[in-house]
Parts: sequence; structure tokens; C-alpha cells
Amino acid sequence: MADFPIHSPRVLLSAGLCLLLVAAGCAERNEFQPPPPPTVTVSRPIEREVVEVMDFTGTTRARSTVELRARVTGYLERIAFQDGADVSEGDLLFVIEQAPFKAELAAAEARVQKAEATLQLATANLERTLRLQQQNATTQQQLDVQKAEAASAQAELATARVAVDQAQLSLNHTEIRAPISGQIGRHLVDVGNLISSGSVPLATIESIDPIHVYFYISEADLLRFMQMLRTHELPDPRESPPQMRMGLANESDFPHVGQLDYRELGLDPGTGTVLRRASFPNDDRTLIPGLFVRLRAELGSPRPRLLVEDRAISADQRGEFLLVVNDQDVVEYRPVKLGRSIGRLRVVEDGIAAADRVIVNGLQRARPGAPVTPEEAPAGDASIAAADSAASPASSNAADD
Repeated sequence: MADFPIHSPRVLLSAGLCLLLVAAGCAERNEFQPPPPPTVTVSRPIEREVVEVMDFTGTTRARSTVELRARVTGYLERIAFQDGADVSEGDLLFVIEQAPFKAELAAAEARVQKAEATLQLATANLERTLRLQQQNATTQQQLDVQKAEAASAQAELATARVAVDQAQLSLNHTEIRAPISGQIGRHLVDVGNLISSGSVPLATIESIDPIHVYFYISEADLLRFMQMLRTHELPDPRESPPQMRMGLANESDFPHVGQLDYRELGLDPGTGTVLRRASFPNDDRTLIPGLFVRLRAELGSPRPRLLVEDRAISADQRGEFLLVVNDQDVVEYRPVKLGRSIGRLRVVEDGIAAADRVIVNGLQRARPGAPVTPEEAPAGDASIAAADSAASPASSNAADD
């Protein structure tokens, strides 16, 4: 085996070739390979006819509330109802001791009889004096006296009859009857207590069928409503009152149907709101005063709308937006104006078209201006299937908030 010097040309050439091959291999392995575009799920907006709505919150109140008070003074003798019972107009509720008032009525009637007798005597004397005058057997002064006595007796009789009416009225007021039909609360004064005219309430009656709901509408919603009236998108509320729907705190939809029946004349400058009232049937008495409720006003007829899934909606400092994949599979940022919610869907009033591909899954992997690999959402997606029923004109009336 031959020995070569370490600095011989052959050794140096071999070493250089090896280093060149190693460097080329490393360069090939270190070349950057960009990752593939992220995969996202897209879905096209759903086209449906939807009724325009406004949502409010309100409080239930009785249609009528009456505090029962005594109109005469006396001892409470009897309570003629069960606490919490339903009562009808005219039902007997309380009885105040009647004996003193019956005695006063009898005395007043006796005074009438006395006044009638006095008048009868005065009339007879006057007739006698008139006959004597015709015979020139009396003076004009005597005739004038008899006329005055007859007139006085007539007035005394009228006064006595008024006293009888007052005594009878007081006796009638010892029986306190229901002025309206409704539900009566508990009695507030027990039997045996002395009650004075107009002092403390004895009980309260509330009429709750129908029940009223009071709520406030903001200036912005009021102007929107007035604009829809001017453009004839809504009928005249005086001819066709807007339908109202109501939901309780434990109800996810709006099962109770009523009508708007009252509005304040002007806006409250302090709050920027105006008072409204709706009326709802309450045959089963399940609705009681004081409940906090949600209200929905249905405005006009169903109109075509685009809906997207709630999960597709994002928000930043500029407001709500959607991410849309264009024809080049590049993500676009779309500011949108949103409308009402229907189940898990949301009405989009402006910002997208029916043909747009909206990203519904993989939003965290998508960036505006970056390419993506779009995949269509499955046809049987639960949210899409729910939209077929929730967004229809019939069932949209009872949509979730």
C-alpha cells in the first residue's frame, strides 16, 4: 500500500469533493416547504321569508284594581268571602253593623210622616182662609201667613224625604259589594273592628282577564316604526293593531298572543322612551300582576331575508363581521348588519350575498387575505335543518329570542 503525503493534490481533491457533496445535501434538506392552506368549513346563507320584529321587556299589571273602603262608620259585622276567591260584580263582601242605620232610617221616615201631617194642616188652613177672603171675612195679612205656613210645610216635607234617602243610602252602604269582577285578596280588617268612612282599605280586587303588559319603546325603535308606517310597510295601527307575543322568564319562545292597545301621546324627554301597553287573554288566570316578561312585536308581512349560523359571526372593535371565501379561495373580511335571531340562526340585513361562502367552522385558522381550503358543510347539518322550520313564515312568529 502506497503512502501519500497529507498535502498531496490527490488527497486535497478528494476531500474537497466530499465537502461539496455534504454541503449540497444539507442545502437540499434545509429548503423551506410552505404548509398547505388550512381547511375550513363553509356554508351559503339560507334564504327564507322572515317577519320583521321588535323585542322589548315589560311588566304585567291588572286590567283594573279597586281598593274596597267603607263609606260609613261602624263596627264590621261580617266578612262574606274567602280570601283569594273569584268574585263577580255585585257580590256581597262585607257587612257593617246595620242596627244604628236602620234606626236612623226609621226616624227619618217618622219625620216624613210628621211633615206630611203638618203640610196637610197648613193646606187646609190655607184653603179655609181663601174661602173666607172670598166672603171678605179675613184680612190679606192672614192670607199671607197661611200661604207662608203651607210653603214652609212643603219645604219641611221635602227636607224630611231627603233625610230618608240619605238614611237609606247609609244603610245600603253597610253592605260593601264588589264593584268589578275579578279576584279578591285577603281581608285587611277583622270582624269586630270599628272602621271609619274612607279610612283603611278592607281588601283589594284585581281584574286580570285580560291582563295588561306595560313596556317602553326607545326613540330609535319609535322612529324605525314611524318610518315603516310612512313607507307603507306596516298597516295603520288604528285600523289593524300590531300583534304582540309574550314570553315568561321560564319560556324560551313567545307562546302568548295579544295586541297593542294603548300608547302614550309623547316621548319622555328624561328617558327618551314612550310608554306602550299590550293586552293578553288570561282565561286560565296563569298570568298575574308583577311578572317580568319579554315582548315581541311583529311588523308587517314576511319578507325575503338571508340567514347565517350564529357560530359564523365574530366581532371586533369595528363591530360584527363574517369571514367569506371568494372565488380564489382567499378569505375576505365582511362587516355585516345583523337582524333578529331565529333559533341558532341570525338574520343578516346587509353585508353578504346569497352566493357567498361563509366560514362556519375553522374560524381560528382563517385570516383575511390568506388562502384556505374550503369544504362545504354537510347537507344534514343540524343548524341548517333547524332553519327550515324556524325561519318559515308560520313558525318564525314563535322563534327563540
